[in-house]
Amino acid sequence: MLLALGTTVLTSCDDHPSRAKAHDARGTALDGGMQSEAEISFEHAQVGAEYWVSLPQTGNRSAKPLTLLDAEITQVPAGVKVLEYKAVSGNDTEGHAMGVSLTGADAGEIERARDVAGRPVRVKAHRVSDVYYLARVKVTGTVHGSLDDCRYRYRQGSTEYRQDLPCVTRIRLGAPLKLRD
Repeated sequence: MLLALGTTVLTSCDDHPSRAKAHDARGTALDGGMQSEAEISFEHAQVGAEYWVSLPQTGNRSAKPLTLLDAEITQVPAGVKVLEYKAVSGNDTEGHAMGVSLTGADAGEIERARDVAGRPVRVKAHRVSDVYYLARVKVTGTVHGSLDDCRYRYRQGSTEYRQDLPCVTRIRLGAPLKLRD
């Protein structure tokens, strides 16, 4: 059972230093699609609960293939802690899960999908990657702000790049979602 994925918002905030390397060049080859233009809202969070937050599914808008290396949310508000990142194929999750969903048994395909984070993901020229990234977050208290800005690292040729894509996810405390049987 997949839990309701948030309305329409995605952004990022992180409480740990960026994994981008100082020598990575700034890239422009990636496109974050609809999710980079939307804001995702989830207003049913519970203190102590964990959720999967999706990052934009990237496309390669350049004329050369590239290899995705990793992704992260760069700004994480007080009240939310990023526990881990996962990269999964849309083929394993019935498409790109856009938004916020529960972790554990209620997350369905996301939990069972093979994690390819840390492995290079090849994206052909002018194609969208079938792999997308998720952040596992824990709500630690009242959330002050939103998860904002998603940073991707990729290699094209022999050069490593980093590129920030807009993403906004607003998580708020509220009545818990009721799961369907």
